[in-house]
Amino acid sequence: MFRRLLVSWVVLAIAIGLVAGLLPGFHINGGALTLLWVAALYGLVNVTLGSILALLTLPLMLLSLGLFTFVINAALFELIDWMSSALTIDTFWWSLLAAFLVTVFTMILTFVLHLFRRRDRRTRQPEPEVA
Repeated sequence: MFRRLLVSWVVLAIAIGLVAGLLPGFHINGGALTLLWVAALYGLVNVTLGSILALLTLPLMLLSLGLFTFVINAALFELIDWMSSALTIDTFWWSLLAAFLVTVFTMILTFVLHLFRRRDRRTRQPEPEVA
């Protein structure tokens, strides 16, 4: 369980790093440790405040077929921008685009990792049983 959480954390940090490299209005002020810090902060804020916001905005989520999730995630990025000097976002629109791209990159990276795990399980030879 801890390993899965650690992998998810690193995948999120890589996705945020990719977004910071692609978007000119989304800046990470530091290196790899700063990326891990921003990913941890985003994860904590998303689990606590993001869940509450998703519940409170459930009618909007249903009407938009889940697209309002990107607005919530963008607001969470703005909150992290306000809380930490490690992340700087120029405008809310960059935050909204970043929320979308982080979701897409996280999905792609998770899928690729899943493929590697499946391939690794298939290539492993079973241990011979000792009588």
